[in-house]
Amino acid sequence: MLTYSNQTVKIPIVPPVVSYYTLPGESKLDYPAICCFAALGFFLNDDTYYTNRKAFRPATEYQFDAFGNVVSRNRYFNWQYQPREISFEQALDEFSNLIEGVIERETETKKIVLPISGGLDSRTLAAAVAHRQDVFGYSYQFENGVSENFYGGAVAKALSFPYQSFTLPRGYLWNVIDQLAQLNGCYAEFLNPRQMAVYGQFANKGDVFLLGHGGDLFFDSMGVADNLTEKEQHEYLIKKLIKPAGWQLGESLWKAWGVNGDFREYISARILELLRGIEIENANARLRAFKTEYYVARWTAVNLELFKQQLPVSVPFFHDDMCRWICTLPETHLSGRKLEIEYLKKKSPSLAKIPWQKVYPCNLFNYHEFDSLSMKIHRAWVKGKREVKKHLLDRRTDTGNWELQLLGEKNTKYLKEYLINKWTEEFISKEISIDYFSKFQQQGKVYVHAVTMLLTLSLFGQKFYRNGKP
Repeated sequence: MLTYSNQTVKIPIVPPVVSYYTLPGESKLDYPAICCFAALGFFLNDDTYYTNRKAFRPATEYQFDAFGNVVSRNRYFNWQYQPREISFEQALDEFSNLIEGVIERETETKKIVLPISGGLDSRTLAAAVAHRQDVFGYSYQFENGVSENFYGGAVAKALSFPYQSFTLPRGYLWNVIDQLAQLNGCYAEFLNPRQMAVYGQFANKGDVFLLGHGGDLFFDSMGVADNLTEKEQHEYLIKKLIKPAGWQLGESLWKAWGVNGDFREYISARILELLRGIEIENANARLRAFKTEYYVARWTAVNLELFKQQLPVSVPFFHDDMCRWICTLPETHLSGRKLEIEYLKKKSPSLAKIPWQKVYPCNLFNYHEFDSLSMKIHRAWVKGKREVKKHLLDRRTDTGNWELQLLGEKNTKYLKEYLINKWTEEFISKEISIDYFSKFQQQGKVYVHAVTMLLTLSLFGQKFYRNGKP
């Protein structure tokens, strides 16, 4: 945390990492903000754990005085929806020039390290750098989980990239959790940053990470009607952002800390206020802007810190030019991942022929057939084989990360030790930790969010808030 003095700080439209500043004055815990964090999994707006520490907001220029006070805070960019009358073919040409130009400028003379998954974003980046000889690819998958390494290996083979695959073992979290808490400052829960399982493996593999974060958000619709009312948009966000166990946990902490008012009314009003700050009529464009402005800036960016601590990062979809361009495209061109799909088919047919994980076994040339009768029969056959392996051979291929890290005797032992200790007694509430640990043992997946957030808060109490002192 830094105190800025007589400085001007300008934050990108979509910052690849979160930066913070400390204001003069007493440091107190911001209990309402922490309750929202527990419910959502990310802090809202510029909230942090403390009342006098704030996160820099995207697309904003700050001016600090000699004492570290913010004397001005000016937005230089606001999300908008001003679609041009532009053909899809012209949009595709512009996308090609933009993505390739950004990558070239940010990675020129640097050896690239490219994480590859079964989705389209990393594959799009792979196509953009297919002509280069300085790319190292890698992928990882969970033990007994979805075969991400199949896709990573196929992409690397098609483009002749050097490549390495990893399988993330059961219980890896407990070996890295203390380091992870220091790296992300406990501003995101610890299960989703799977990158931590291979942390430190790439220092000698390249000079810069090329990351595809944001592509799935920018190049698809939000799946709602363009004329959805504000009330319906608000309800959509509440449903999408807050899991049932998140509601419960936020409310439990709110009451334990003696915060005035009603938690559900408070967080609902906060989300509505932020939504109303985005002046866009088209519902899909408005919801995309909301998710970029708040979720990406406060959750995705926190987890990108794990990459940045190893090598510099290039995130082309976050580039300011990309953000400004997105605002000028009709929703019809953005929906359905069409731009990335057609870019891949045109730029690298060999990559387009590799199955797309979302519609396996279809690829980008025949994905429209996913719901055909023949494909339904094929998928039923594949699912049947998977069930046979699962029940008769005791071999699963759908194990979730939460199961690998939280279930089983050894995982349960570590989870209990981190959830129920003197740090949670001082900072949270021992009764709450015991209650949610018990609920998780009984109902499993329903309470994954709650126990992972309590785990995060427990580490915060241990690492950053000892003996009641920030």
